[in-house]
Amino acid sequence: MSVKTLSAIDVSQRIGAARDLVANTDSSSPCVALLVTSGVNIRWLTGFTGSAGMLLMSLRHDAPSYLITDGRYIAQAEQQLRVSNSPVEIIEKRLVKEQLQFVVSKIQENQESASDVCLGIESHDVSVELLQQLEAEVASQRSGAEKLTWTAIQEVFVDLRRSKTPAELERITLAASIADSALQSVVHLLLPGISEVQFCLHLDHAMREMGAQDVSFPSIVAFGENSALPHHRPSRKVLSEDEVVVIDFGALVDGYHSDMTRSFVCTDGSTARGQELLARFDAVKLACEEGGKLVAPGVSAASIDARCREVLAQAGLENELNHGIGHGVGLLIHEAPWINPRSLDVLCENDVVTVEPGAYRMGLGGVRVEDLFIVSSAGHINISRSPKTPYSSLNV
Repeated sequence: MSVKTLSAIDVSQRIGAARDLVANTDSSSPCVALLVTSGVNIRWLTGFTGSAGMLLMSLRHDAPSYLITDGRYIAQAEQQLRVSNSPVEIIEKRLVKEQLQFVVSKIQENQESASDVCLGIESHDVSVELLQQLEAEVASQRSGAEKLTWTAIQEVFVDLRRSKTPAELERITLAASIADSALQSVVHLLLPGISEVQFCLHLDHAMREMGAQDVSFPSIVAFGENSALPHHRPSRKVLSEDEVVVIDFGALVDGYHSDMTRSFVCTDGSTARGQELLARFDAVKLACEEGGKLVAPGVSAASIDARCREVLAQAGLENELNHGIGHGVGLLIHEAPWINPRSLDVLCENDVVTVEPGAYRMGLGGVRVEDLFIVSSAGHINISRSPKTPYSSLNV
């Protein structure tokens, strides 16, 4: 299958946006620079996708920022930063120690006084070992009693990455379309006798054949009692009559994810068990549809969660949901905003979010239905197009 040509993602304004947001945060010891170490945030800020390196961002608007990586990635960095229109300078340093020496030397150049160094770091990503190396390098290059202090900055990038650009939405929409097409191309294989692993292999292969860079995450394919485990991993379990099928999967396109869940019921509805499974399917499907109706700018995430739970409660399933209703999707499969009972997030235009209610009972099985939405000025766009029917193409 031919791969669609994607428009370039222009990152030229992202360093400045991060600087501005940090400048507006409350800190008793203002940072002189940010040290970005997580691959996802380096990619978002610069366009660089290499697996080794760090980004030093001075918080002075007249000072350059530096992508520091080793020789294996210099040509890649030059090409990717040129395509993404990044203003960042590329520095080649082979060892982490050499990279940190460069970081500290640049901080000294940009610091106006010999006070303690306050550096913004991604505390969820920086290891204790790296922090100790950084502290030692500060001590070795600076005189007197100055020391390194740090403050966590990850929320800066969480907030900045939420609102997707048209180019980012293009990638997520294409990923969702690939996932839809892949499922429709293999759903006819869901017949008694196929195993979870076999179906998963067909589905994942179809997504790659249709243009996906990779799967968004290890695909969840669960039959029967296994479907009561929300994050079940495919096994040799074989599909039988009067069983539920849960398929939670997505495609990855140029680093951006999609996420969708569809459930099917392998039954002709003639048994009490089959009828119960169909009733549970109908309740979860309705919860997804009702929650999805609320997706719009200005809507609290918690209210969407509450509406889904209300619908499940009307069917007597209020105690069978053991996870939040949804989450944001982008360069990470799970990111802000968060749709759960405790969330304080309010949806904004160009957020991308899932709505995925479920009901799970050990010994019987689970049902989950999930759609992926772009929050638009008019409300939302549902980019999960696969039918939500209990049988789909099942021949039972």
